[in-house]
Amino acid sequence: MPKKKFFTTKMIVTLGLLMAMSIVLERMLGFMPTPNIRIAFGNLPIIMAGLLFGPIAGGIVGLVSDFLGTTLFSAFPWFAPMALTPVIMGVVPPLIGMLLKKRTKLVTFIAMILPAEILGPVLWSTLSLQWLNNVPFLVNLPIRTPVKTAIAVFDIMLVFLLYKSGLFNALGLDRYGGKKNELRGNAAVHPQRKVAGK
Repeated sequence: MPKKKFFTTKMIVTLGLLMAMSIVLERMLGFMPTPNIRIAFGNLPIIMAGLLFGPIAGGIVGLVSDFLGTTLFSAFPWFAPMALTPVIMGVVPPLIGMLLKKRTKLVTFIAMILPAEILGPVLWSTLSLQWLNNVPFLVNLPIRTPVKTAIAVFDIMLVFLLYKSGLFNALGLDRYGGKKNELRGNAAVHPQRKVAGK
């Protein structure tokens, strides 16, 4: 019996698109009101990569999009410790999601995504900025936390709404999502039309 490939063509293409989306949202559409705060939504496609294809794929998308985005589209050099934040965003939500049976309620998405938002953008990035810019952790943390919390709320709500729409399940992209009609809310799964004479 042939082994099932982990990286299919469909998966590679989708991950490539998510990487590109992350770079655009983070580097081109994001902005920095202060040297230690970036307002951007580049983690959103990374979260989706992890939830759709698992923690390994999510981690890869996070690391590669951060490296390419920084080296190609940023005035700042790539800083390896800071790259752990997008990796956390791609790995933690699907790991928690594997322990949860259903993804039909908002509280489930909060449980999957919020720990990553706290560990990554709030805590680890703030600690990395202390090493990079010599800004004390406890000075920077209360300034960054409200901004990162607002971004976390947006990430959670948008991912939840996208899942409830049934879009990813309909495209056959949800690898860790449970039963086919769970992600569609109350919408019925449309049966295929029978061909006449069969």
